Amino acid sequence: MYGMVNHAVRGMVIDGFGEDTWLQICEKAGAPSDFLKMQAYDDAITYNLVGAACEILGADPADVLRGFGEYWVEHVALVDYADLMHASGVNFVDFTKNLDHMHQRIRVTFPDYNPPSFRVQVVAEGQLRVDYYSDREGLLPFVEGLFNGLAKHFKQSISFDHVPDDSHPLPCKRMVIHHRPV
Repeated sequence: MYGMVNHAVRGMVIDGFGEDTWLQICEKAGAPSDFLKMQAYDDAITYNLVGAACEILGADPADVLRGFGEYWVEHVALVDYADLMHASGVNFVDFTKNLDHMHQRIRVTFPDYNPPSFRVQVVAEGQLRVDYYSDREGLLPFVEGLFNGLAKHFKQSISFDHVPDDSHPLPCKRMVIHHRPV
């Protein structure tokens, strides 16, 4: 993953728990305490940071990843990438349907970028079926956190139903997102 991800993890921990806690997490994870945003780092560093954060904070990994997803939208994407975010959709449904287009634009800046892919279909009023494809294991809670952050941004209330589906050749997680204005 690129350093911007680990840098954002750093920001979330420092904002919520302070610099000393961040340094403890880095030591436990065997990771540096700061990251170059535009440099690629081994995914293991990010996984180790999450694992160390869970251990030091006494938190569940899924909760940490969900929290990070929300933090990413609210404190990174909407601040550092506001133009790209605004160009990707004016409401929750349009933005969600354009996730793959947004990731393609990001590829121009980050040549080794390996983004997830999303197939989105409106199945009923207030319901989206989302197929999430990724080579990275265990990040579904992070994706849920991203959707939660987007829902807040677009003033929507959302909930998830996970739908098992073994018919896809690639690793796929299927969910139905129920959404409504708040």
